[in-house]
Amino acid sequence: MKFLPNSKQTAAEPLLVFQISPREEALLLATLRLFPMLENAYHRVSKDPKTAAPAVQRLLEDSMSQLRAAHSRKLDELFRAPQRYFKDAPGERRLVLTAPQLEWLLQVLNDIRVGSWVRLGCPELEQARSVELTRLNARALHVMAICGEFQMALLDAVK
Repeated sequence: MKFLPNSKQTAAEPLLVFQISPREEALLLATLRLFPMLENAYHRVSKDPKTAAPAVQRLLEDSMSQLRAAHSRKLDELFRAPQRYFKDAPGERRLVLTAPQLEWLLQVLNDIRVGSWVRLGCPELEQARSVELTRLNARALHVMAICGEFQMALLDAVK
């Protein structure tokens, strides 16, 4: 996937256009189907659970639940009408996003990426190199890499 800078914007809201192959599109959609991967309780108000007030932690978890529900609704919209996001251009396929859609997509990919990392046991970089590969953690490593590649391509639009 590659960002295509566009100097002539005619829409009221600027559009971000990415060249995407049919294979990349299928991979992106398959990866997005993994959402959500993180549990609401993963998010902590404080590193030390003893210092966090239970009511504040509950508020954070409720907020994360609402955000997850909003992301899920947008994903459902994407899966029901992918033609809103994926357009055919002469000889190529394009992913067309507004700035808010780009931010939302980055958040969803990050949830999937971090969720995969959590499933691996949150290894530090040095530990990750020595992780014994199994069918389950190989998938998590692969998903982390895929999400990272899509995130980098999307972030190319905002640099």
